[in-house]
Amino acid sequence: MEFFAVTRNGVNVYQFDPEERKISEKPLCAFPAVNTADGCEWSVDGSLLGLADSATGGLAVYNAAAGYEKLCDVAALIGGPIRNFYFSPLGNHVVTHERWVKDGGNNVGVWDAKTGELRFSFMMKKLTDMNWPPLKWTQLETHCCRMVQDGVQIMPGSCDRENAEITRITAPGIMAFEVAPRGSGTGGAGSAHVAICVAESKGAPARCQVFKLDDPSKATASKNFFKAQTVKMTWNNTGTAMLVKASTEVDDTGTSYYGGSSLYFIRADGEEASIVASADGGAIHDVQWNPTQDEFVLLHGPLPCPATLHEGKKGAKRMDFGTGHRNTIRWNNFGRFFVLGGYGQLLGDTDFWDKPGKKLMGSTRMECCVMCGWAPDGRHFLTATTAPRMRVDNKIEIFDYCGSHFSKLEFDELLFAGWRPRPRGAFQDRPPSPGRTKTEAPKAGAKAAPKAAGAYRPPGARGGGGLSELLRKELGSTQASSTSTATKVIPGGGPAIPASLPPGVSPEDYLKGQGQGQASGPASRNARKKKAKEAAAGEAVEQEKPTPAANFTPPARAAAGGDGGAGSKEAASKPAGEAADEVEKKVRALRKKLRDIEKLKEKAASGPLDPLQQTKIDGEVDIVRQIRELGAEP
Repeated sequence: MEFFAVTRNGVNVYQFDPEERKISEKPLCAFPAVNTADGCEWSVDGSLLGLADSATGGLAVYNAAAGYEKLCDVAALIGGPIRNFYFSPLGNHVVTHERWVKDGGNNVGVWDAKTGELRFSFMMKKLTDMNWPPLKWTQLETHCCRMVQDGVQIMPGSCDRENAEITRITAPGIMAFEVAPRGSGTGGAGSAHVAICVAESKGAPARCQVFKLDDPSKATASKNFFKAQTVKMTWNNTGTAMLVKASTEVDDTGTSYYGGSSLYFIRADGEEASIVASADGGAIHDVQWNPTQDEFVLLHGPLPCPATLHEGKKGAKRMDFGTGHRNTIRWNNFGRFFVLGGYGQLLGDTDFWDKPGKKLMGSTRMECCVMCGWAPDGRHFLTATTAPRMRVDNKIEIFDYCGSHFSKLEFDELLFAGWRPRPRGAFQDRPPSPGRTKTEAPKAGAKAAPKAAGAYRPPGARGGGGLSELLRKELGSTQASSTSTATKVIPGGGPAIPASLPPGVSPEDYLKGQGQGQASGPASRNARKKKAKEAAAGEAVEQEKPTPAANFTPPARAAAGGDGGAGSKEAASKPAGEAADEVEKKVRALRKKLRDIEKLKEKAASGPLDPLQQTKIDGEVDIVRQIRELGAEP
């Protein structure tokens, strides 16, 4: 497998040997330096490599499949230099962008990637994250869409504007669009869709609509929402559903310095349009679709935030992977393994998950990681520390799918790094190797290394409490709720069930063992109603039974100025039953009230009483009556 490194001195392509776990000492191929990290791009299948030519201001295209031979040169439209460019999905076209200059002409060109011939050009004054790329194709390049000032143009994937009919979706105020990768029918059949988003205007909410590329006369789905200064739309791999992340730069509630964001789920057929995560629940750190299945992973909420898996039919939560300080999600090409990492301002703790096995394969810390990605084989992971984010310790590191460190390559100044893409079918999907873990077990018979003697520390400085110990623990790990297995989430908000149960244990048996009963649903509601009826019938039968007060023998009343005798203590210590015990407690409480009344009478002889005390004395007759009704003597 090959990976590339963009440095100040040039662009180098290296070879990585998975069996030897080593990187080639010398570059496989070296190219002249480019001005910025955006000056190096690969085609989707990795057959073409484009490099910005700093000498001419144009673009050079190389055939990576034929030993990196130069295919063609793409000239600059208005003198260059070319600042951004990208290839179409099948590598037939390359789109270039130059800085707009007043009265300079068109600054965006569409070229033939094999010959360098210009197909057509247009003008784009301002480059933003929402209008780049300006042209978007379907996966098989059957259609191509371009966003204009008041809508979207739909043209054939060949970009032959002269001999083909161009249709249009009128949408004044449009700010973003996204094309589905393929048709929503079985096996990609049927018409693909395009989604557009119209900005808020004069108190009206932002509007996201979905249209068919073959029949854009009416929308098939629509969703309105507020607080959408910027939007990012992503389709699933089947083109049947999409996620819309709406963000604002300022949080009205004042809870976040970085603004607020909400996530919406929309199906292309219009059957479902709902909110998955709101701004009130915290920031949306990352969300990524599975590249092969209809599901996505979401990181949402204040750190440490939960990592959850949602299905792609209604966007409902189906699995929980615990909580931690994570803000990055990376799926491998086969949708089997994925990484949850905490980079940027976080410490770099990274978890490697096996999604079908629902198990954590390993964890490691990748400090100062700026960019990362899976290898085309889906079993190796590359991380890079690049400038200008980090001016020192620029490096490339390669790990396996369990987090074990394989190799490292250091640079003086690294601008960009990544794997060379490979076409589908170049590698096969494989499950984890049996018994493979991040850390290898110690050899049998190996003795533990003797503990080195250190400086004496008083007991108060050896840990076990205090603010300093808490800070050391926080710096030592950012895993808030460590878990090695995923937890299933039952629809309807029922109790959680671990994804991997012991052999022979059903979900119902597990819930009974946890004291949670059956899962929530119609069946469990009926069971609760039946149990409540049985309990009510049992209470009615108990009420019909005679009271055990008649069988109760109260203890003898203690003599004045002394305690009761031994016989009264034995009688009090042996009640006739639980009901008799309750009667005895009531009798003792009432007798205590009588003793308080006797004290008040003695006090009345020496002076007047307040109204509350006089009321207590007046209730003496009622207290005596209650004691006799319980079968005791006052």
